[in-house]
Amino acid sequence: MPLPPPASIYADFSSMNAKELRMAQEEIWVWISAAESASYDDAPDDDLLDSARDALNDIIAERRALHSDESAPRGG
Repeated sequence: MPLPPPASIYADFSSMNAKELRMAQEEIWVWISAAESASYDDAPDDDLLDSARDALNDIIAERRALHSDESAPRGG
């Protein structure tokens, strides 16, 4: 039976807060890891894996955008 993807790969990441983004990132990362080590019969289609990787890229971009709004710590 093929490994079903998490629904979060289709989410609107721009509407998520930092905590939701971290949770989605972890969920997708765990799924990708499981999908890449699944047996041939259980492995998802390559296009689905690519969609999950694209979702990770989108999440990372959103997290960077959120953090770029914060002031950088000063010190040295």
